[in-house]
Amino acid sequence: MNLREVEENLAEIDGEEGTEFLYALLRAYGLPKASISRLRSGTYDRADGADEHLWKGKVYFRTVAAEDDALYEMIEMARAEERIASESPRFLIIENGRRVLARDCEKDTTLDVGRSELVDHATFFLPWAGIEKTQIENVSMADVKAAEKMARLYDEVTRHNEIDTDEQRHELNVFFSRLLFCFFAEDTGVFLKGTFSNAVGSFTEESGADTAAFFDELFQVLDTAPGDRGGVSAYLVGFGYVNGKLFQRRAAAPAFTPRARSIVLECGSLDWSQINPDIFGSMMQAVVRPSHREGLGMHYTSVENILKAIRPLFLEGLEQQLASADTVRKLERLLDRLAEVRVFDPACGSGNFLVIAYKELRRIEHAALRRIAELEPHRAALFQFSRIDLENFYGIEIDDFAHEVAILSLWLAKHQMNREFHDLFGVEIPLIPLVEAGQVHCGNAARIDWGQVAPEGPVFLVGNPPYQGGTLQSEYQKQDLVLAFDDRTVNKYLDYVSIWVYKAAAFIAEREGSEAALVTTNSITQGNQVGLLWPRVFDLDIEISFAHTSFKWSNAARGNAGVTCVVLGLAREGQRRGKALYSTGSRMEASQINPYLVADGGAEIVIQAQAPISALPPMVFGSMPRDGGHLLLDPEEAASIVRSFPDAEKFIRRYGGASEVIRGTWRRCLWIPDHQADEAAAIPPIADRLAQVAAFRGRSKAESTRAFAASPHRFVQRAHRDTTAIVVPRVSSERRRYVPLGFVDGSTVVSDSACAIYDAQPWLFGLIHSRMHMAWLEAIGGRMKTDYRYSANLVYNTFPTPPLSEGVKAKLAEGAVRVLAVRESFPDRTLAELYDPDQMPEALSEAHSALDGLVDGLYRQAAFRGGEERLRVLFQMYTDAIREAS
Repeated sequence: MNLREVEENLAEIDGEEGTEFLYALLRAYGLPKASISRLRSGTYDRADGADEHLWKGKVYFRTVAAEDDALYEMIEMARAEERIASESPRFLIIENGRRVLARDCEKDTTLDVGRSELVDHATFFLPWAGIEKTQIENVSMADVKAAEKMARLYDEVTRHNEIDTDEQRHELNVFFSRLLFCFFAEDTGVFLKGTFSNAVGSFTEESGADTAAFFDELFQVLDTAPGDRGGVSAYLVGFGYVNGKLFQRRAAAPAFTPRARSIVLECGSLDWSQINPDIFGSMMQAVVRPSHREGLGMHYTSVENILKAIRPLFLEGLEQQLASADTVRKLERLLDRLAEVRVFDPACGSGNFLVIAYKELRRIEHAALRRIAELEPHRAALFQFSRIDLENFYGIEIDDFAHEVAILSLWLAKHQMNREFHDLFGVEIPLIPLVEAGQVHCGNAARIDWGQVAPEGPVFLVGNPPYQGGTLQSEYQKQDLVLAFDDRTVNKYLDYVSIWVYKAAAFIAEREGSEAALVTTNSITQGNQVGLLWPRVFDLDIEISFAHTSFKWSNAARGNAGVTCVVLGLAREGQRRGKALYSTGSRMEASQINPYLVADGGAEIVIQAQAPISALPPMVFGSMPRDGGHLLLDPEEAASIVRSFPDAEKFIRRYGGASEVIRGTWRRCLWIPDHQADEAAAIPPIADRLAQVAAFRGRSKAESTRAFAASPHRFVQRAHRDTTAIVVPRVSSERRRYVPLGFVDGSTVVSDSACAIYDAQPWLFGLIHSRMHMAWLEAIGGRMKTDYRYSANLVYNTFPTPPLSEGVKAKLAEGAVRVLAVRESFPDRTLAELYDPDQMPEALSEAHSALDGLVDGLYRQAAFRGGEERLRVLFQMYTDAIREAS
């Protein structure tokens, strides 16, 4: 059962009272009706009172008539009671009809909400549905504030300096990276507190006239060892020696205005110790590229999304090893393992993934050292350094500035963790002079041999590669595809991110013990992309070891990007015993994950079919005019023509597709049979339009369009038949539980923005207007951004159905007619309104639920608990159908 279905169930139980509320709550999470009946009858109930239930391993529930404040005391009493603790309930729940107070005994977390607010906290009880909860860290807004001030400084500097060449831009970028280091250094103990900002404020003029000279001298001092600093201004002598090539290049600072100097001081007033090195490098990239800011941070991967990849890849295993290590020897083995971890990001940007991986490994190391100190206190004095070396972190980045910032970000992350080490063990590990650095290489990862960058042996490959759909790629990027796949026949519509998925698969296929986790656009797990990419991946004996289903791109910046992503874990076949499928706040165990990110759905890839694999009538693409708009009319134009020329009425039909069906705003079109072309052309306004169609087609660059210039009365593609038709919009909002289908008569011409099934019977309308068919669309169909994209060849023709008797068709027809009748009882409302989840009438919802029950019953007797179960059945039926056909 997925989270969306749980939320829908929770929205319907607010009216239940007393112990009935518990039964409804359990049903909402898909617990078997038979088990709930046994709880109700007392078979499973170990409780004493009439107002409580105690189900072993599941729940202790009590309904009370008490004030809200008293619930906390009652739940604490329940926690302490031996009879309850002996049954080990996962959840303790106390409710008073208004509020629900619950305790997750395993995660040690509490939920305190009003009854009506439960739907907003659906993840809390997900373990009942067999889905374990996960916890994700949040990103601080301090990073955004710092980036916004730096952006203001950047704009002020560029307004008053000539920054025209690539070299000038590079020098400015280097200056800003050094400035960032200095702000961070003075607030984190690398420099003395406030040293840098105070020096700027004290030793430069308010006019800004000498600020550039101050920075030039300071940056040279920071690159000079103390013994070589003869003649340096006295107020700069106290700055430490940085080394590490950060200040080695001699690049003149830009000229400063009074405002620019003032902004520097404003930046210095921030507490840079609160800045996350893991993301500020990426935000800095946005600062120095104003055209890419779009809210400062849109293009970097947030900490939350990085953890979705690296936690299941390697952190969870290390954390479990830490949790089970109850001896010093086991903890030392863990420390040895931590020292051997190698992380490689072949699209590292400014180092986000590498920084987060480094910090998380250091935190596990610190926890292990603390445990050793608890077991053998005398060992604490031996903790003098970290065994996790920056040299174990590898990357490839095509952008020169991002490559430099990635190295800087790793240094700052190391210092941040060194300070944590000092707080724990009292040992100072100085950051400067800089010695070790991450192994970050500048180059095009699509063309570089990754084996020449990454080390030998097991490697954890991570990253957030670039996304670019096939139609948006440059010629250079398309050549990248050819070179990466070493195949000139590679499909030109493959998403650019496919390069990294394929190369990651090839990389780990050759390295025993290596695994990968990539944040990618969800496009490669939907529609035609699956068939284009995944057979190549699976041919390398690689499988999906874990995945995170689609989630909206998000980070701490304003104006988040409109991208929907997934996380893909890749490993050699059989390398991982169990697989895990994550959704927002949840985890589900699986034996196999298919490329549509369905757990235990079979590995068969759904390929476009030219005809239905089931006994269904054909679906066709709607009629396409390709006319420059001259064969189409709005209702007023059509009425005006008919008023003046009544004979024109027989050539005018109602016309529309997706938008018209959903919004009810039908247009009109000229539909002229070949044998009546001369008659139609004798009507002046029609003749004028046909002349414009001919001219439009004659100017077309497409030969196929020009060929129709001689037949301006004809649609280029004519699918229309004078019969009833089911109209299926090719694009529909993801918010809708059902794609709104139309049912039209022969007087309506269906446009190419929809698909049509002609001479269709109501039973078919009922079959494909069901949750079963929607589950198939959601998994198999592509997306236009996040909206559903329906395809006849990919969705309809591949939809598996059981044999349908005439009796079954009659029942489906009854259900379909009921849905249509309810829709017609709301004549003033469009399908857009009727199928809006916030406005859907209860009667329509009930009619659809009844229809869903009929369709579900065709596939199995037991009720489905959600879309995942439907898909497992559908994928198995598809596999059987394809194998039988072959």
